[in-house]
Amino acid sequence: MFNLLVVDDEDIAIRGIQQGIDWSDTEIGELFTAYDAEEAKELLLQHRIDILLSDIDMPNENGIELLRWVNENRPDAVTLFLTGHADFVYAQQALHLDCFDYLLKPIDHAQLKSCIAEAVQKVKEQRQFHEIKDTFRKVSEQWRQQRPALVERFWQDYIHYRLSVHPSRLEPVLDTYEIPLLANSFVHIIVVSIEQWREEWSARDEEIMTYAVKNAAAELLLGERAGTVVQEPNGMLYVIGYNPEPEADADLASRCSHFIEQCRTMLHCQLSCYAGSPVTLQEARSSIQSLLEQEKNNVTQGGAVLIEADWVKERSAGGPTEFPFTDWSSLLSLGKRTELAYRIDECFDRMLEQKADYTLLASFYFGFMNMLFGWLNERMLQASDVFAGNEWEDGQQSLKSVARLRAWTHRVCAMTAAYSSEKGKAVSHAVEKVQAYMKEHLHEDFSREQAAKLVYLNPAYLSRLFRKETGLTLTDYLVELRMGKARAELANTNHRISDIAVAVGYSNFSHFSQAFKRATGLSPQEYRKKHQKLI
Repeated sequence: MFNLLVVDDEDIAIRGIQQGIDWSDTEIGELFTAYDAEEAKELLLQHRIDILLSDIDMPNENGIELLRWVNENRPDAVTLFLTGHADFVYAQQALHLDCFDYLLKPIDHAQLKSCIAEAVQKVKEQRQFHEIKDTFRKVSEQWRQQRPALVERFWQDYIHYRLSVHPSRLEPVLDTYEIPLLANSFVHIIVVSIEQWREEWSARDEEIMTYAVKNAAAELLLGERAGTVVQEPNGMLYVIGYNPEPEADADLASRCSHFIEQCRTMLHCQLSCYAGSPVTLQEARSSIQSLLEQEKNNVTQGGAVLIEADWVKERSAGGPTEFPFTDWSSLLSLGKRTELAYRIDECFDRMLEQKADYTLLASFYFGFMNMLFGWLNERMLQASDVFAGNEWEDGQQSLKSVARLRAWTHRVCAMTAAYSSEKGKAVSHAVEKVQAYMKEHLHEDFSREQAAKLVYLNPAYLSRLFRKETGLTLTDYLVELRMGKARAELANTNHRISDIAVAVGYSNFSHFSQAFKRATGLSPQEYRKKHQKLI
């Protein structure tokens, strides 16, 4: 129901409206009355007035002045004038102040009732508009809060080949997420590799600290520049700057150095920045893969700024074309068929651009076969286990053209990835070797760098690989091993607890006791008392 306020300085006019109209069949719930503008203002402030029916010519303050006040203080009220003055100036002022209707006395009660009904409809429309506006405001606020996460998810989908780079597909998505780019816009990518934490963090602590590094990258590497920072589940960060100049950024190296130093002193971590050159959005995925390959092959420099262009020059000066078979091996293990198919197409597209000859195709073929059989050997599989029809043997017949070799590579990889997905993921030979190393050297101080040298991997890459395949950080896995051996020793031997601590790699007895209680909820003495067997 709606409330009506009638304002007139003549009592007979008010009573005529109150008593002369049957309000029972209308949507007017309560009818208020006032004899001047001052009294009307008080009622407007005290009650929700939906419709104001006012005279114009009143003492002290006229209806036009009252309407001005209503527009300022109660703008949702719909105002009608009912006056005996057919004054053009009044009518013009009322229209200018957005009066709903201008009625002249005397008026037929049925006509007035109809006008009030139209005013009620106007109030309903206003309320509906405000509800829609309020809903839009709330949705807009939710969108504003969630947009950073949605933009980051967009980039993750883009990087991992879950989105097409064709302009007709890509640009509508960019527009949806309000990313100020087109398919041919330039982006500038910096890969941030967290190489080492100076503290022993749990997996949860690492996630929190990595998020802090991400925020620091946004502040120090992007600053006021448009862009975003994407965090991968493995802890790798991609800093993507939007619309840079095609020329190199003269200030880039100093910003990266400052960022590395701030993270070292404030966030207790060592990291390196791998900076690419400005590329179009359609080329960005290839740029990221090149930077990741550079990061994986960097086994000599830590806490450094490495420029992709310099590395590409060194690599091109060093010998023939290299193929990303190491990455393909990892994708085969994970059963990621779609991403692997995109990578294969990218590789063969580059061969076409290079006008590949037979020598290049043969180099690809033998390198691919070496990777494939290495993958099978790591899992102690026979080729016949994966290829029931010996499809792998058809490769040499495919060397006659890029198209045939591409089709054969797709077929072999699809069958291998399907087999991997069906049989489940096993840890790689590198991770198995590190796990064995940790078990054999449990009593020694663990060195991630030494373990990485054992398997010829970058330490940061080893950390990500280990966590991806086991679900644990190197530190968490080592603690589990040490606590497992300590529990067995406490339950099954009478060795002194201090000797057990040293045997599992703790020279400080207090540190061992604290770590053991965190892992089991009991002190070493309590655990032995509870689980000691009769010997």
